[in-house]
Amino acid sequence: MNTAFHANDLDIDLSRFDQPIPTENTPKQNRTQYSELPDGKYEVRIEDAELYKSPNSGNPVLKYTMRVLGPNYVHQLMWKRRGITEKTRDWVLDELRLCGLELEKFSDLKYHLHDLIGVELEVTRKTKGEDTTIFFNGPVGNANQQEEDDDLPF
Repeated sequence: MNTAFHANDLDIDLSRFDQPIPTENTPKQNRTQYSELPDGKYEVRIEDAELYKSPNSGNPVLKYTMRVLGPNYVHQLMWKRRGITEKTRDWVLDELRLCGLELEKFSDLKYHLHDLIGVELEVTRKTKGEDTTIFFNGPVGNANQQEEDDDLPF
């Protein structure tokens, strides 16, 4: 049986990608590259949430993959990883609540990861040395409302 594929066998039109292909001699400034996201506030959408075991500590880790909605660096990705320990459990719960997820039992988190996908948040990215931390401020729109409410005299 011949398992080789031939170009004629594929019904995929790649012609929209026919712009000049960069070569090793193409100057790097002409190549499209993702730049490092600077510190600041961003509106993001959670595109994926997963639990895995840290290869170093063996502790569970909650990893968020987020796509920037704005105001700058639209479509770029950022990731937040939160190790889960006895010390960080309450912080994880606070972050989940900001995402609109309330758990009856913490152990149910693995069954509700899909509920995080599509959640839109305002986040703050801060770098200190080589470490970058992403803080969840709240749902898009509510983070600014909270700041405005804090200025009210009553």
